[in-house]
This record gives sequence, structure tokens and C-alpha cells, in this order.
Amino acid sequence: MGFTPLMKSIIRQHWGVMFLTAVALSFIALQAFFSTQRKNSLVEVYFADRMTEAHRHLIEEYNRLHEGTIKVIPIDFPNEDFTTNERKEVLARSLRGEGENIDLFAVDVVWVQRFARWGEPLDQYFDKSELDGITNETLQSCYKDGKLVAIPFDQVRGVLLYRQDLLGALPGGKKFMDKVNKGITWDDFIEYAMGLQRSHPYYIFPAAEYEGLLCVYTEVLLSRGEDYFAKHGFNFQTPQAEKALQLLVDLVQKYKVTPTEVMSMTEVSSYEFFSKNQGLFLRGWTNFDKDFPLTADQKKHFRIAQLPHFKDGFPASTIGGWDLMVSKFSPKKKEAISFIKFLLRKESQELIYTEGGFFPVIRAIFDDEIYKKKYPELIQTYHMLAGGAHRPSHEKYTKYSEILVHYIAAAIREDMSVPDALAKATHAIESEKLTLTQEQDR
Repeated sequence: MGFTPLMKSIIRQHWGVMFLTAVALSFIALQAFFSTQRKNSLVEVYFADRMTEAHRHLIEEYNRLHEGTIKVIPIDFPNEDFTTNERKEVLARSLRGEGENIDLFAVDVVWVQRFARWGEPLDQYFDKSELDGITNETLQSCYKDGKLVAIPFDQVRGVLLYRQDLLGALPGGKKFMDKVNKGITWDDFIEYAMGLQRSHPYYIFPAAEYEGLLCVYTEVLLSRGEDYFAKHGFNFQTPQAEKALQLLVDLVQKYKVTPTEVMSMTEVSSYEFFSKNQGLFLRGWTNFDKDFPLTADQKKHFRIAQLPHFKDGFPASTIGGWDLMVSKFSPKKKEAISFIKFLLRKESQELIYTEGGFFPVIRAIFDDEIYKKKYPELIQTYHMLAGGAHRPSHEKYTKYSEILVHYIAAAIREDMSVPDALAKATHAIESEKLTLTQEQDR
């Protein structure tokens, strides 16, 4: 029996992850090996994250300040080589080995519950005043069973990006931009597209089978105006869940305002497609221009707005970003904590914004009048996106996410109907829950 296209895709992804994992783990092991050959008192802290220019400058400054005593050594997971799912798998495999090759690592805000088993409890290292200085929406992702296991590093929000020059040249484009900037409904957003003779892709969102697609779905689902996960948990056999997924399917298959190419796109490839093909609207993150550098001419035409919402709801923006965890196997915990506290300084968080495009995670940047005057666009965007949407917090979230996004992507491809996709996702997640319960009872 031959493999279906979906099965072939899954097999390719599986072997791709295995190869990247092997390469990454070999790199980590080699760095650790060579570090043991050095006969001096220098403490080397291995820090795993995607290294942006902001990361590199912060590491250089910290190393300069601690020259001869502590040196932070970066372990890079570039977006071009690792999706978030692949990065998660590499980290998990490394930490399962209980080695000392990673001292400090960054995790997606929804990975904290899973990685807590390998993380050092942090309550003893941070006093109340230090925690009070961190914004509430970022700190709430850092607890497991009431214990502090992570510290926020940076934050992003899901946004609607658009080209004002291209849109303004279209019939009724300037008037439509005003509506977009005030907060537009999905009905109006689609209606405008249907009335155009389109020569540009209208709306791009990443719809490959990975975590980014779940961020898109979460925003649509939570724009109905209720805390869906608090009410329904991981049950997606509801009218709300079906309506949200049907919208994504219809954007591609019914209204054709989103090209079918998005079904194989992650964030980076969606940005590339949008730029190359002169797209009008793009679902992206607030640090879009840092992840995908623009020319000065391009940058002046990009604008940020709230994502569309259902008429009986309100705009929702997925809260993304990265938290920091210290490996419980590390013999360099004190030095790793020192680096975390350095990253929470006002100067460091300012650089995270100016060079990395991330929202700071400390209150001082948003409350200080100096910073308000210095970065008015940051304050304006931060308050515009106040309706942040959290994905559900659960120890098995990463597994449930993989299940759900598989069926969401299948529905968008029209491999199955929306009700069938969500029913299968819900049943598969329930099966995972049952397996976990049985394992805990043994």
C-alpha cells in the first residue's frame, strides 16, 4: 500500500527533526567537551535560545562586566533551521539526558509546564520586589503548581500587518484603512476583499502544521469574547470552536482571499511570500521587522493594527514570547541566575525592544515617563493590544497542541470536514489524558 501525501509529509518532518536534533546535540556536546579542557577558574554558562542581535549584544556586555569570572556561551537555534516544534524536541532530548551541557535555556511561554520537571525552582532566588517589577501577563506563565519555575525574558503579540501604500491606492482603500485601524470585523474584512479586482495576495497567515497555526486559531477562537479554555478545556466539539476553524478554512477555500500556498508556510516563509508578492495584509508578530529585516523604503509603508474579530466579540492577540529556565542539573545555577537578573535590568529590556523588537517584560519601561517620551510607539502598541490571549496552561499542552494543529491543518487543506477534524482532535486529546492518568495510577 502506498503512502498518502499527508503520511509522506509526516515522515519527512519526522526524519527532519531527528537530523536537526542529532546536529544540535552534537554541537552542544562538542562545546561541553572543549570547555572541560580549559584549566582556569572561569565559569562558563551555556545558554540555549534563538540568538538575535539583541541577545548577542547583551551577552557581550555581560561577559565584559564579568570578564575572568563568568562567561555566557550562546547555543543558537536560528529560525531558519528550527521551527518552534523542532527546537522544543531538541531541548527536551538534551535535558532528558541529565547532562550538564545546558545551564540556562529559553522556552516558549506554553512550554513551561512541560519543562518544569527539568527546571530549578526559582522562588529562593527572587524576592517580592523583583517579581513585582515584572508585568502580570508575562509572569503568570512562569508557575507550575504554585512554584516559580521560570522568569519572563521577552514578549510578543499577534498583530495584523498591512501595506498602507498598496492599500491606499485601491478603490476605497483609505476609508477602509480607517476602519482597520479602529478594529475591523471578519465580515467587513472579507467583504472588502471580495469587492476587489485583486492583483496582490490579500491576507497571509501561516497554516503549516506547527505551533504558529495554533496561535492563529487561538486568536480567532478567543475573539468570540469568552475565556474558552477556562470553560471548555480541550473540548473542541463546540459551536465556537467550529466557527473559528471554519473561518480559517473559508479564507482559503471558499472566499479565496488567502492563497493556498499558506498551507505549507511557517512564520518566516509567510513573511517572505508576503514581501515577494506584495501582499496587502499579514498575520504576524509585533517584532516582525526584526525577524524579517525590511529596507527603509519598505519599513515606512508597514503599519500595525488589531487582528479582525467576530462582530459579537472583540480583538484578541495571542501572547507569545520566551521565558528563561535554569536546568536543575546545572552546577552553575548561581551564575545563571546572575545572568537572568542582568537581562531584567531596564537597560537590557530597553535593548530587547530597540534591537529585538520584543515588548519588555518589566513595568519600569511602561511606567517611567522617560521611556514613555522616548518610545511613544511602544506604549501606543502595547495598550492597543491590551486584549492579550493566553493559550491554555497544561503540562501536556505541547502534546495536545501537536494533535490539535494536525487536525486544524487537515481541515484547512479540506482533507476532512471541520466537525470531523475537531471531533478527532478532541478524542485524541482525551485518549492522551486517559493514558497519562493510567500511568500516574501505576
